[in-house]
Amino acid sequence: MTQTIACDERGRILLAKDVREKYGNEFVIVKAPGELVLLPIPKNPLKALREEGKKIPQGVSVSEMKKKARDLALKEILEEAKELENPVKKSRRKK
Repeated sequence: MTQTIACDERGRILLAKDVREKYGNEFVIVKAPGELVLLPIPKNPLKALREEGKKIPQGVSVSEMKKKARDLALKEILEEAKELENPVKKSRRKK
């Protein structure tokens, strides 16, 4: 889902009702290179953490999870670097 929104004169943004109903009314704003990310804060963070913990396969060590996380992060970085090296030139696109 993509939604374009603008700040009002006081710097506030208004999220659509369906977004608020799905994700709630409280968010953490994460500043990332070139973007801002809104992460919803769960109404019951401990319950949400327990649910996430249930997704971890039995018998997987912390070391294995760290390696998997590093491998995935490296893959994302390499893909992003490749995109930066080979940007799509608008003048070459067909209209």
